[in-house]
Amino acid sequence: MEQKRLLLAVVLSAIILFGWSYFFPPTNPQQNTNASQSAPTPTPTPQPAEQPTQANPQNSTAATSEDNIPHRTLTVSTPLYEVEIDGRGAVARSWIIKHNKDKDGQGKPLYSIASTKENPQPLQLIPQEDVNKDKGPAPLEISTGRAELDTLFYRNFEISDSNNETLNPQIDLKPGEQKSVEFVMSEPTNAIEVRKKLTFDADNYTVKVEIKALQDGQPIHDAKISVGPSIGDQGVPRYTFYSIAPEGIVAVGEDAPLRFTASQIEQTKESPNYKKIDGQVQWLGVGDTYFAMTLVPPKPAPDAEFRTVKYKPQGNGQKEDRYLITGYVPIPSDGSPMYLFTGPKDHDQLQEVSTLVSKNLGRQVDLGQLINYGWTRRITQYLATPILWSIKHLNRLTGSYGLAIILFTIIIYMLFFPLKWRSSKSMKKAQRLAPRMKEIQEKIKGMKQSDPRLKELQKEQLRLMKEGNPLGGCLPLLIQMPFLIALYVATTISIDFRQSSFLWIPDLSAAEPYTIHILPLLMAGSMLVLQLITPAPSADPLQRRMMAVVMPLMMLYILWSAPAGLLVYWLVGNLVGFGQQVLINRMLKSEDDEEQPPAEKNQSNSRSKKKLSNASFTQA
Repeated sequence: MEQKRLLLAVVLSAIILFGWSYFFPPTNPQQNTNASQSAPTPTPTPQPAEQPTQANPQNSTAATSEDNIPHRTLTVSTPLYEVEIDGRGAVARSWIIKHNKDKDGQGKPLYSIASTKENPQPLQLIPQEDVNKDKGPAPLEISTGRAELDTLFYRNFEISDSNNETLNPQIDLKPGEQKSVEFVMSEPTNAIEVRKKLTFDADNYTVKVEIKALQDGQPIHDAKISVGPSIGDQGVPRYTFYSIAPEGIVAVGEDAPLRFTASQIEQTKESPNYKKIDGQVQWLGVGDTYFAMTLVPPKPAPDAEFRTVKYKPQGNGQKEDRYLITGYVPIPSDGSPMYLFTGPKDHDQLQEVSTLVSKNLGRQVDLGQLINYGWTRRITQYLATPILWSIKHLNRLTGSYGLAIILFTIIIYMLFFPLKWRSSKSMKKAQRLAPRMKEIQEKIKGMKQSDPRLKELQKEQLRLMKEGNPLGGCLPLLIQMPFLIALYVATTISIDFRQSSFLWIPDLSAAEPYTIHILPLLMAGSMLVLQLITPAPSADPLQRRMMAVVMPLMMLYILWSAPAGLLVYWLVGNLVGFGQQVLINRMLKSEDDEEQPPAEKNQSNSRSKKKLSNASFTQA
């Protein structure tokens, strides 16, 4: 996954920073330990199977009766979203999210990332490219993998519970209202009958879906319902390291959900463009960082699948390979209700929907797993939630998420100050003992094993290593790493930061939209200064200067296009850390003066008196 690269880079950078002098001292090179690399989690290999073909609704070779139902489009509008259901196939062609629902009732309007202050664009979740317009795949599509049968599912449906005299009826729901609409299609020649009943709720993003697909009065056993394709903000001009493309997500059994990118499925040698998932499928979804469409069946499905289609859109003069990724879940043969969630991946909202769906289905459903907490999710998931809660409350006090991040960063660095103090103290001691360690190493290097002084020197070396162990300075900072990673995850997955402006930054969830990114440069500069004033276990000034330059340059490269909210946190953290380090250095200097041996103090005083007397004699 995309986040894994950044988090690994941060962790490895920290290890390089604190372990450089330990593993590569300026004197005798110590034995370098082999770093173990964790292998990526293997994904289940699909069983060889015949890949289903995507039906083209424009072509049909099977004998069918004449389609006399007029083509109509139904629009359902609620305070949270607006959906267009195409009567041809009874599939969704447009799904616009209008507002983010907050559990406290505040929330905010949502727009596409392609919007400007002067020209806000609707947040469209369904691709509107020519490859997808007026033909499949589309949400709520019925598919069997048999082209002659799938074509029949794209006939015109009758729309009940709407104004039949209107070609394009519209339903407007106010808060607290619900509305059920049924789409019916009958094709007598092949004895096909399909009923889709959709129940919309104005107060949440969940749609109740009931489908019956019959042939000769019997359920079509291999009929599946589609989720997607490629649900997400369609205004993203280009997918990058921090702006990931929509992916497939499926929860199987009690394990963590599996995630599949379209490119991974496309490049599978055994079955390109097709991925089958066997097991007890709890739910299946398709989405990007902030939005998703997820279908929850009434009971765990025996299997599910993803299909991909490659295309080349052209926008802003840049060509880019993109994929439509669509999920398919078996339709219950008895027409039991399914629940389709389509909306923002907000933690509080997903918890509310999970509670609602679990109650209605009588089984536990956790849609909070839609949020990608990264490969460290077992730790960061439980830390990121209180972090987001804290920043939300600070935002209510300040009225700005930028100020909320700044205040939160200051509070966190104050809480971690004791650990920073202990780390700097340990590093300073290791630096002070480095000359003596070097002297002992040089003596041991020229001694024979039979030399009686060797044992005494080895004992003194062991004592100095325990007293000034540089890893003792790393440990307190390593304790902070899970928390810092969780803070990174919180600032990059939370929809609250999306399109929240601060100073010259229009969107805290995205990189600065300018040629020169000011925040990364300020972050690297402050990091350089902080590195120079922070005690290091090595007394070699060349090593210190090299690390002080290499680390900021490395982070500048990694974070050049990082979300502005993350860089605000990092920059403020460096500034607060600079002030803390200046204070710590003064405190350590005072301790060094107090710990100075009396003999050295007397010698220093005598030297001062001698210099003073010489100066007086010269003046005379």
